[in-house]
Amino acid sequence: MTAQHRWTLLENYGDVYTARTGHTVVNESGAFYLFGGTDGAARQSDAHAYNVETQLWQEIRASGRPPPARSGAQAVVWNGLVWFFGGYTKKDGDYFNDVFTFDIATSQWDSVATPGECPGKRTDHSVVLFREYMIVFGGSDGRNRFNDMWELNLRERRWMQTSTTSAPRGRFAHTAVMYDNGMFVFGGWDGQDTLRELHEYNVSSNMWIALPPRGTAPSARYRHTAVLCGDAMFTFGGVDKAQNRFPDLYEYRFQPKMWNKVNTTGNAPSARTFHKAVVHSGCMYILGGFDGRRLNDMHCVQLRTAQELARLQAQDRTSAMGAQGSGGQWARGQAPGAGGNSAVGDAQDAAAGRTPEEMWAWHQVKDQQGHIYTPRTGHAVIVWNHCFYLMGGTDENARQNDIYRYDVRKRIWALVGPASGHAPSARSGSKAVICRDSIFFFGGYTKKDGDYFNDLFEFNIPRAHWSRIDAVDRPSVRTDHSCIMYEASMYIFGGFDASSRFSDLHQYSIDDRKWTEIPAAGSTPMGRFGHSAVVHMSGMFVFGGWNGHDTLDDLYEFSLTTKHWYSIPGRGEMPPSRYRHSAAVYGCCMFIFGGVDKRQERFSDLFEFNFDTRSWARLKTFGDPPTARTFHCAVMYGGEMYILGGFDGQRRNDMYRIAMPEQLPREEKRRRRLITLPGDTESAIEPESAADSVADQKTSNSQEDQLRLQVQELQKRLEVELERHLCKICYEREIDTVLLDCNHRTVCQRCLEQVQLCPLCRVPISNVVQTFNA
Repeated sequence: MTAQHRWTLLENYGDVYTARTGHTVVNESGAFYLFGGTDGAARQSDAHAYNVETQLWQEIRASGRPPPARSGAQAVVWNGLVWFFGGYTKKDGDYFNDVFTFDIATSQWDSVATPGECPGKRTDHSVVLFREYMIVFGGSDGRNRFNDMWELNLRERRWMQTSTTSAPRGRFAHTAVMYDNGMFVFGGWDGQDTLRELHEYNVSSNMWIALPPRGTAPSARYRHTAVLCGDAMFTFGGVDKAQNRFPDLYEYRFQPKMWNKVNTTGNAPSARTFHKAVVHSGCMYILGGFDGRRLNDMHCVQLRTAQELARLQAQDRTSAMGAQGSGGQWARGQAPGAGGNSAVGDAQDAAAGRTPEEMWAWHQVKDQQGHIYTPRTGHAVIVWNHCFYLMGGTDENARQNDIYRYDVRKRIWALVGPASGHAPSARSGSKAVICRDSIFFFGGYTKKDGDYFNDLFEFNIPRAHWSRIDAVDRPSVRTDHSCIMYEASMYIFGGFDASSRFSDLHQYSIDDRKWTEIPAAGSTPMGRFGHSAVVHMSGMFVFGGWNGHDTLDDLYEFSLTTKHWYSIPGRGEMPPSRYRHSAAVYGCCMFIFGGVDKRQERFSDLFEFNFDTRSWARLKTFGDPPTARTFHCAVMYGGEMYILGGFDGQRRNDMYRIAMPEQLPREEKRRRRLITLPGDTESAIEPESAADSVADQKTSNSQEDQLRLQVQELQKRLEVELERHLCKICYEREIDTVLLDCNHRTVCQRCLEQVQLCPLCRVPISNVVQTFNA
């Protein structure tokens, strides 16, 4: 039996709320709780409840102190409480970042004290519930559109900002739903345009993925609604830049990641925006909104039948049982590390509580417990859900194909297994990346004159299951290549097959299961292996390696947007040439550690490349550093870089960590100074007050989108060159000092009064010369 998708207009009885927009609505077991919003006369702070069974509205006479009247607040339900966050009074009025709870059982309001740093004031953000965390993304404070993400630990009542890479552009009035470990964000307004983008944020791997608009996707819109029902997200209504409102219903199936317009019958809601939607027993309910006037009507449409929901729940139970029966130690949605201080896979709470004295100090992790991996080289390590997963490599006996898991918080190693499926053969020099809840493992070799591989394997972590992926057009066999993940694609560059050093670049689409070789364009690097590659923003940065004759110290950027290579000139104190080193990204910096050169001299130095200033600096570190080594691995977790294993004359299984301050990109520094962005219009903040327009919005085709992205990237590159002479603290005044201790030109005279260390290399400042432009 399939749902008929028939709309029904429901009669309102009882203490019906006044017609309004921007209200907050949640569902708890068939009772809808509605709070606040704007009814035309004023913002409200009233509360109403609707019972689905009796079809009756009731105004709630709550005790305690309710939140001040507002619109645009968002809420989740957890542990019998409705948790409210944010909102505003009007465009140039008050914006809020307070948290309130409403106790459903006692009808009592309570203000929640959240000590420490908290999100900035905002409205029209999105919130989702993940376990015991409320995750907040985006929103607006009237001047800025945010793309930051925060999580509120509802049990501890404490905020923590989540540091991610490749986050979508800032926006507000978008929607978000939570499915398994993924938060799916659709649409919104970025200050210039309405958006039709769909992004997925995977909590366990702490990564954003832009999802292509496959199928029949909705047009660009904001202030629409979205709900989760079964195996799909359903969106309704909204408004675009031209103030066209929509009455359409769309479905996004998480498998096979496809949009579909839902054909409906019956008494459908009018085209509207700034309404609310909840889902109950397979039905979507639309409450209020604006269609040219404010509304307080209610419509419902069946999205899934009871039989369909029961079938999907049975599939979930089967999947969870399969995970436990195949060697996995956790069921679906209950991965290792759940219930800790942070929901995401990279704990920011550790970084937040660190003192300045702890920065740049090496520490050997000596209290490792459990089943520690054997000393080895050529292994691969990824981070997922507060754990390190170490795979393969060469120990003193042989090549290996085992998997070890290190729980960072408990400091315990465990051998993962037995795993089901088709595991890769033993090997060294393979590379691994994480996408959503799976590790992708490519290439490697057995020994110099032995077997080289070009096979690709997927290890699903919750199910502890290996799958071999036999896609066509895969790269040739190789080892010591680089491998990065950008959104939902894996990129393989370079490598070695015992006779050739490669300079080819291949892309594997995780969702399409398809290999593509990317044609060389721009300043293509020479063939190499043993290099490193990292991702920052939309660029892949390749450093060093071995070309068959010499070790290299060059740096290249491959634009993942324009598909062009760019050579980056060496500025500052560059690392000596090397290969089989490690690289990691934190904030707006890349960190290079270790490696070996042509003379087989191994390194224990640490270098930083700042993506904003495009300059290198050698870092002065303290504490107990690792021995000079090569063929090791480095990962970032909780504001610290970890070094695992490698070769310093003998194979190692030790682990070191070093704490680093997070350097903010200049865009984030500017945002935190609350610089007003262009594009604010009254209709952007208050679409319901704007006059209707009959203009049609034209949907850009893929070629136009590509050209727009290329123009944006070239503009950013121009900004980088123009800002080389700007102070790297304020980014407003020209640099007019030279720090004689390190010979760096980085700050202006006014900002120099605020710092004691060079912003580039952290050398103490004792002698300065002021310069003047002619």
